[in-house]
Formats: sequence, C-alpha cells, structure tokens
Amino acid sequence: MIGDVLVSSILCNNLKKAYPNTQIDYMVYASTTPVLEGNDAIDNLVLFKEEYRKNKWLFFKFMMSVRKENYDIIIDAYSKLESWVTVWFSGAKQKISYQKKGRSFLYTDNIKFINKPKTNLGLTIERRLSLLNPLNLEIEIDPIPKLYVTTKENAFAKQLLKKHGVANDKKIIMVSIIGSSKNKTYPLVYMAKVVDFIADNSDVNFLFNYIPNQINDAKEVYDYCKPSTKNQIFFDVLGENLRSYIALMNQCDIIIGNDGGAINIAKSLNKPSFIIFSPWIEKKMWATFEEGSFHKSVHLKDYKQELFDNKPEKELKKSSLQLYEYFKPNYFFEELKSFLNYNLSEANKLSLKNLISEVLPEERTHKLSVLIITLNEIDNIESLIKNVSFADEIVIVDSFSTDGTIEAVHKHTKVRLVKHKFVNFSNQRNFALQQATHDWVLFVDGDERISTELQDEIIGTLNNPKDIAAYGFYRNFYFKNALLKFSGYQTDKVFRLFNKKYVTYNEGKLVHETLSIDGATKMLSNKLDHYSYINDKTYKEKLVKYAKLRAEELYLKKVKPNFYHFYIKPTYRFLYHFVIRRGFLDGANGYKISKLNAFEVQQRYVELRKLYTSKG
Repeated sequence: MIGDVLVSSILCNNLKKAYPNTQIDYMVYASTTPVLEGNDAIDNLVLFKEEYRKNKWLFFKFMMSVRKENYDIIIDAYSKLESWVTVWFSGAKQKISYQKKGRSFLYTDNIKFINKPKTNLGLTIERRLSLLNPLNLEIEIDPIPKLYVTTKENAFAKQLLKKHGVANDKKIIMVSIIGSSKNKTYPLVYMAKVVDFIADNSDVNFLFNYIPNQINDAKEVYDYCKPSTKNQIFFDVLGENLRSYIALMNQCDIIIGNDGGAINIAKSLNKPSFIIFSPWIEKKMWATFEEGSFHKSVHLKDYKQELFDNKPEKELKKSSLQLYEYFKPNYFFEELKSFLNYNLSEANKLSLKNLISEVLPEERTHKLSVLIITLNEIDNIESLIKNVSFADEIVIVDSFSTDGTIEAVHKHTKVRLVKHKFVNFSNQRNFALQQATHDWVLFVDGDERISTELQDEIIGTLNNPKDIAAYGFYRNFYFKNALLKFSGYQTDKVFRLFNKKYVTYNEGKLVHETLSIDGATKMLSNKLDHYSYINDKTYKEKLVKYAKLRAEELYLKKVKPNFYHFYIKPTYRFLYHFVIRRGFLDGANGYKISKLNAFEVQQRYVELRKLYTSKG
C-alpha cells in the first residue's frame, strides 16, 4: 500500500501544479500517511480507517462527511468496493477512474488500462497519469513521486548510524530482505547469497530493512551469510517508525532487494535500486524509471521464459514459492556486479528527472502526418502539439493568428508551420492536405484531444490499414469538462484519418465540411475527445462564425429567409436536441447546449438576411 499511495500522490502534485488555488484532498489508509508528510500539494488527508469496514454506521457517517465537502472532481485510482461507494456518495460533478466491467455507470470518465508502456516510467505510473487525461491539464506533467525529509529527521538518522558505529567513509547499502508477503519474498537463503556476493565484490556497509515482527526471518538471512559478510552488516540499525526509516534510507547510497514500499521510497529519494521481482508480479508494472544502470530489475522470466508460457497470473501467484526455487542468484550476478560498479563510482551521479526517456516507437508500415488548422489557438496549441507528438510529422496551417499562436509554434522545431489565408474550412483543409509529406493524414482541431487508447488504435491501424480509404471516430463532447452523454452527441462522428490519395474535402461546404471518399470506410472503436464548450462567450463566438459561413452557403443556393427559418427551425432544433435526442437526461447542461444549437440555427438566417441587405 505504501508504494501505491506514494506513486498515486503524483496525481495530487500535478493537480496542484495545474490548479494552485484549488483544494486537493487525498483519501488513504492511516498507516500510509508518513510517506506524504511535508507534501504541500495535499491540503487534507482523508483517512479511511479499519473500523469503517467493521461498522456500517461508522462507514455511512464517513461517506456523509465526504458528501459534505461537495467535491467538483473525484479521481478513483483504487477502483475497489470501498472507493466505488465513496464515489457514488460524493455527488462530484466529474468522476474519473479506470474502465472496468459493470461499474462504468459510476463515473463520468472511464479510462482504459494502458497495456504497453510508452516510456520507462513503468505501467503503474503511466496508468496513474492517464487518469489526468480527461482534465486536459495545461502543464508539463511531473511523473516523479516526492518524499520530504526534515533537517531534524536527517540529523536523527546520522546520529543513529554514528551510535552503532557505522563508518561514514564507506557506502551504505540498504537490503530489502523481506517482501510484503511470502510470495513476494526472495528465498532467504538466496538473499543471503546475494548479500555475500555484494560483500565479496564491494567494501560497503549493509543495513537490513525489516520490521520487528519479521526479526526471525531477518536473523535467518543474517545466519546464512558468511562470517566475513556479517562483519559488514549492522543488523540492529532500525528506525522507530516509517518516518525514521525514510530518514535512514536518505543516508544510504543504494537499495537492493525485494520489490515493495521500501524500493519506492528509495527511488523517491533519488537512490539507485536493484530489484528482485516476485515470479507472479509483472516487471513492466513496477520497474519504474528503469534504464539499466541507475535503476535495474531482474525477474525469473528474464532467464526461464518457458516456465511462464501459457500461465495466467492466478496460476503464477499460486505457484510463486515453487517458481522462486528456480530463480538462482547466480543468474543475475553479472548484472548485479555491473550495477554496483556503476553506482558505487563517484563519477556517476544521476537523478530521476534525467532518467525519464521515451521508448522508441515501433516501426510503422505507413508514416502519419497530423494536420492542424489554427486561428488564435494560444490556449490550446501547446497541449495539442504534445498530444499529437506520436505522429511522424506535424503540420500547422495558420490563418495569421495574432494572439501568440505563431510564436508558440515556432518553439517546436519538429512542427512545420504554413500560413494561409482562411477562406472557408473546406478550402483550408484541402490546402493542408497538399502540405502533408505522407499519404496517411490525421486532422485534429484545436479543441480536440486524442486519448492514449485512440492513439494506440491509430498506430495499430496504420500498421494494417487493409483496403480502407478513411477511418472515422465517434466523439465525446465535453461541456465545461463534463461529458454530455445525450443531447444528440451520443452519435457524433467525424472522418479524420485517411489516405489523402482517395479523399478530398467538398468545396461546396463552407462549414461542417464533408469528405468525398473514393473507397471503403470504417469506424474506429475508441472515441475522439472534443472540448468545444468552455464558456458562453467563446462558444457563441464560434457559433456566430459557423452561422456566417452557413449563411454564405445558403446565399449561393438563393435561399430566402422567412418566418419558418427564424422561428420554426430554431424551435425544432431545440426540441430535437433536448427531447428527441434526450438532452433532458444531461440536466442543465443538456438544456443549455440545446438552446445554443437553436441559437446557431436562428443566427445563420440573421446573417443570411444581412447578406441580402448588403448584396441584394
């Protein structure tokens, strides 16, 4: 739990960075709070106590105390029964969690699990950060958990080491000798051989990480060690509690041993780690920030793949103790030696932020050009460029922005900017198509974002496009960051991914442009996120712009505005969205968006009348 709580705290850190004046509360078990001390990104710790599980009345009172806070957003990174009930009681406007069968109705945003890491952050951190995607934070995300040690705590740890005669002229290695359970604990006799190997190859001091009720196991490891190794082990140097352990770890130079909370604490303190994973734990989940030198991990699967073929997690967990027997220490001694040589050298000083690296994208069968048309998109452009950075090429066609958009784009050397006067949307998109280097193109608007799941699906599709000329997306429409589930947007779809050889935009449509597609089409399964509505003013400005372009289309068709256009059509549009397409189920947001859609219809005929007045 300590590792989970520490890793999940990155959500609080980034939320506070994005919303510095917002109250950020973190609900955790009381036993885990020491790893959060000193973290000023967290305003309040909401403690879930063991007694709430045993007493329904106390649990209900706790739920009501959560309800009273009137939270705007709840992020459920736990996604178990206790958190489901908390979410249900909370009354929060936006509720975010992972997509799991049978509980998606509890949340406004259900995020699919990332199954393959894109960086060396590790799946655990990447999955946590994916919970921030619906919020579209306009910040550079910081994925590193934070731990804070006070001057007093550091002084206590130094004094404790001095008291036990731990020389300060040698490096100190903390050994995580015991895991959180037996099936996460490397066999004790094997662990002793690991300690012996380190002692034989390095002149260091050892501290053992264990808690009082694990002392018999700890003594067993100690007794298995060679006499010469025992001289280097300071067995009784223990902290009084978790905070004093953190301070002790801060005085150590390296941690080696079983995966768990101790390892996550050490990493947050910027200490090198060598992890021995349990056979049933997925290495890709918790091998965070691993780059092979500063952080390194080993797994039985690395050496005995055949033991894992066609075996599900449940079976591996059940047989983990037997599998551990196969995991001989000598399998990884050379890797351990290389790790020690690197991290015991004074020349190699690294920090977590310098270890974060993107995994190189897989070779694609077809390259992708992302095309973006812009006009005064300063509020969106930075996050949009980051969002589509998976593309092989990004081309922005700007119609002479004056708000700083152009200057912001120039900061990105991998983005190509082309200026072109805006005539209408179809014309601008066709011009953008001509700028693309690659045949396969993806159009993304300033107020749209591509989820990780959709990104993966796009990349997979490009590797095997079959005989499809164009792919479409359904869209999630967000109203002030709240997803509209009805109001006519439940079937909103656009075709944005296509082979430009077979597609052009219909020049007769000046707005809500349509494609002429010479070939087969197909819909992708993941949705495109559309954040069109931020506030009344900007949305109305957008609707007026669309209305003017639609009015020009109608003028060319010689449509004359009349009573029907001014009154009947807007009324029908409102009823269509609010009643027929069940906008009433979206509540006040459904009513407002239905009114705005009616406004756009009426406005296009107001603009059409102006055209007849000015042009005749």
